[in-house]
Amino acid sequence: MSRFERSPVNITFRIWCSFAVALISVGVLVARLWYLQIEQGAAFRDRSENNRLRTLYVPAARGLILDRHGEVLVRNRPSFNVELVVEDSPDPAQSIAELAEITGEDPAELQARAGKQGKRRRYEPRLILRDVPRDLVARISAQKHRLPGVAISVVPTRDYPHGGMSAHVFGYIREVSGDQLKSPLFSGYLPGDTVGQYGVEADLERYLRGERGARTVIVNARGSKIGEAFASPEKPGADIVLTIDRKVQAAADEALAGKHGAVVAMDPATGEILALASAPQFSPAAFTSEMSKEAWAALVDPKENRLSNRALQGAFPPGSVFKIFVAAAALNEGVVSPAEKVWCPGHYQFGKRSFKCHKHSGHGSVNMFDAIVQSCDVYFYVIGQRLGVDRIFHYAHDLFGLGQPTRLTEGDENAGVMPSTKWKESYFRREEDKKWYPGETLSVAIGQGAVSTTPVQLARALAAVVNGGKLLKPRLVKRVVAGDGRVIEEFPAEPEVIGAAAIEPEAAKLLEGAMVGVVAEARGTGHRAALPKASGIQVGGKTGTAQVASRESGVKEEDHAWFAGYAPAESPRIVVVALVENGGHGGVAAAPIARKVMAAFFGVADEDSPPPVAAKPRRPAAVAARAPLSREG
Repeated sequence: MSRFERSPVNITFRIWCSFAVALISVGVLVARLWYLQIEQGAAFRDRSENNRLRTLYVPAARGLILDRHGEVLVRNRPSFNVELVVEDSPDPAQSIAELAEITGEDPAELQARAGKQGKRRRYEPRLILRDVPRDLVARISAQKHRLPGVAISVVPTRDYPHGGMSAHVFGYIREVSGDQLKSPLFSGYLPGDTVGQYGVEADLERYLRGERGARTVIVNARGSKIGEAFASPEKPGADIVLTIDRKVQAAADEALAGKHGAVVAMDPATGEILALASAPQFSPAAFTSEMSKEAWAALVDPKENRLSNRALQGAFPPGSVFKIFVAAAALNEGVVSPAEKVWCPGHYQFGKRSFKCHKHSGHGSVNMFDAIVQSCDVYFYVIGQRLGVDRIFHYAHDLFGLGQPTRLTEGDENAGVMPSTKWKESYFRREEDKKWYPGETLSVAIGQGAVSTTPVQLARALAAVVNGGKLLKPRLVKRVVAGDGRVIEEFPAEPEVIGAAAIEPEAAKLLEGAMVGVVAEARGTGHRAALPKASGIQVGGKTGTAQVASRESGVKEEDHAWFAGYAPAESPRIVVVALVENGGHGGVAAAPIARKVMAAFFGVADEDSPPPVAAKPRRPAAVAARAPLSREG
């Protein structure tokens, strides 16, 4: 057979081989097409679309926070954020390393920030740096060729025209946390969004946040914008009008500068809060940008406790301010008459124990008016013993609201403690500790022992003394207003009365007259709270000096200083409670603070008034006219 001739067998074999190769090739092609079109079709389609169209979310400007007169307390300003789109960078780690070199940041820290934002949609930016300064923006923009995937966005953030003033009132905003994103309460939020974390910003987040917008832009293969397809505009948040008076708030903040303490100013007729100050303060602006570990450590330092709102969250023994409510109970219950006198030799012997008066030489013979003006402890030991702790509890807790949260805000509020026999039985575990001893009542009667209350509670209670016995719910917000001026929510103009501290009219007159004497009389402990005589405004009030021991060592520390007052005496328009932690005597440390706040409210010059000239004590007519009440307790 010629070598050019082909065997039928060979030809058939070659045909089958060719057919097999073709079949395998087609199979591979089909499989590849199936993989690309079916298995990875959605991914490639998404990649293709994102190489052409990119949706960018536009955060909404938060609503403004204003004082009662419309003055802006919190507003917005543009800020620059540095973001990373991972899909736009061939080597995201290298982009972050280059960014760290330009900014001087730790590359590991930047990488951690990018990673902690969890799983995100493709081409969704990851926030790397928040609120960077303009000079850094310029440096990053100049080095854009080294930073594939890195972009700068302009977003609104908070601005505080009055610095840290009122920081504990309106609080601060911060990036939404991972735990919050998991909560149904934060549905609709995205990683990197900011949210109110404290104060009014948190309580009224639902109004302040607004609605984000979206822009669909056309981009090229490098991620650069080359056009815009369509957009849905963002809707700014609603404005919040507070009951706060900026001038009064500023006076309170300035008076507390360099101290640890709190000030509450309140309208006794409506319950509206005119000022709510806590010191030391913090700067809410610190939360709008990246915060160093050192700055955060300073904020949470337990010695300073800057983030705690002492007006609401600090519970302290009220000291002699508490005597006002004990006196009201004693008069109402008839355990003492206004004219009855008690001898004060500077101490009170009860069993084997001697209870001291703050004036070691004694006050001599004093009636209730004298005892309040001079803050005689012995007098209140006597009437406290007659009342008993449970009647004191009933008046202080049930009628005046002490030891109960005021519900001023939605955040944490300290309830304080108002002791009673039942309280002690439930508080202690050991049987021998559950019994209430009569000697403990004496300490309670002068605002010591287990008694603790907050400045807001004391302001509400004093308001009930001078407004005819109405226990009001304090209010911090007047209205919520949309951007177009439409009122979304108007809080009722009428005060919300939550209880009645039923004080007999004659008893109320006696208490108010005595509180005026505390400030106006030469023997009074609170004359530093008096407004200048030229103002014609008479101030009433009560000082308090509460002993305190260190929790760690039990060693006595400097006393807490209190002053609770109101003005004008004849028709009160403002109640002010001032507390200075470890400030010493209430008449020296706290009364001048209250004076400054009242001076700002009435628009009068703040001047230290000279001590009043000694004069014969002025007594309300009710003291002389009223028949002695029963002494049975």
